[in-house]
Amino acid sequence: MGRIFDAIVLALYPLIVLLGLTYLDVRWTALLLAVLLGRRFVSQIFGSKETSVPVLIQVCGTGALLAGAAWSGSEMFLRFTPFGISLIFFFQFAASLRAGSAPIIERFARLARPDLPAENAAYCRRLTKIWLVVFVGNSALVLGAAFAPDKTTWALLVGPVSYFYLGGFLTAEYIYRRFRFREFNDKNPIDRLLRSMSRSRVP
Repeated sequence: MGRIFDAIVLALYPLIVLLGLTYLDVRWTALLLAVLLGRRFVSQIFGSKETSVPVLIQVCGTGALLAGAAWSGSEMFLRFTPFGISLIFFFQFAASLRAGSAPIIERFARLARPDLPAENAAYCRRLTKIWLVVFVGNSALVLGAAFAPDKTTWALLVGPVSYFYLGGFLTAEYIYRRFRFREFNDKNPIDRLLRSMSRSRVP
């Protein structure tokens, strides 16, 4: 439940900042976000002995930006937070490609299928590299958004536009992967639809 709450807060971050800057001020908005994200900070720093370094960097980096906003009163600290998070994801994926380490996409895949075939594992490595390119594009988007002329434009770029960009790639890759490996979960209505489409394309 805690992770779901954290995910919701991160997803709503642009909206929270927009409303906070509209009805409060930078310092109070930063303090509000610090309270909302405090659970994640406490759980990652003190509650887990197996927390990965990238997650710790994400938590500490976000906390430092919020502290900077609360101390200086500058909303640029709040605007730069999505860029910092995107960069951390990039370096986390890149680090997983080092020799002797399983790519992060392969780790996710093995959670559902421990006996992952070699072909699928090779695809996971290529996909992890593709995600690096996707994160570069997203980082460029949210970095440019930080210098948007007004906070509403910033919120739209780092919110709906960025989410549509990432979600669009995620959806396209999911569909491609199902058709490529012909692996469909009949309990999933989307997979059932894709299976029927796959069969209709067979001559």
